[in-house]
Amino acid sequence: MFSSTLVCLSLLSSAFAIQVTRPSLTQGWTNKGAQTVSWDRVSTDATNFSVVLTNLDRKILASDVVLVALVDAQSASTVSVPEPSGGWPTIGGSYRVNLVKSSTEQTTIYAQSTEFNITAGTGTTSGTTSGTVSTAGAASTGTAAGTSGSKTGSTTTGSTTDSSNSTTSDSQTAPNMGNGASTTTLAAGLFTGVVALLGASLL
Repeated sequence: MFSSTLVCLSLLSSAFAIQVTRPSLTQGWTNKGAQTVSWDRVSTDATNFSVVLTNLDRKILASDVVLVALVDAQSASTVSVPEPSGGWPTIGGSYRVNLVKSSTEQTTIYAQSTEFNITAGTGTTSGTTSGTVSTAGAASTGTAAGTSGSKTGSTTTGSTTDSSNSTTSDSQTAPNMGNGASTTTLAAGLFTGVVALLGASLL
């Protein structure tokens, strides 16, 4: 009996040589954004695998979800798992991550994480992005307003110049009108003098 137990433990040890270090009971996931899977391996372990999310409670997770179809286990010991297209499953516990041979051979399990929880996440990143866009919009508006003001000032200057030219023209015309009046007065005086001389001659 004891020897049989040792054989079983030996088989389990070889089958689960890769160790999942995250997620864990103390380092779970949230239901917002990408999550992290980390593992330890040695050179004799599998060089690639698929990441699958599972839960024994099928009321929480009806079927296993393939999160990453192919991971190169030699190039890194951590992978960022993107949020599934349909979103993360129900908030709760008893979740596990399986590192399996491939997405089509999920029964060949290289390693399995401890149970962990998926909790509610926050939308802090989204709010920050929105605020930045709003600030940029305000800056653009201010620049446009400044440009408009510059154009208005130019127009006002032109109006002032035209008014000045008009005043100068009027001033130059006024002396001409005065010369015409003087000429008329002189002619009238001469005419009166001639009439007076003719009258004196007749007498």
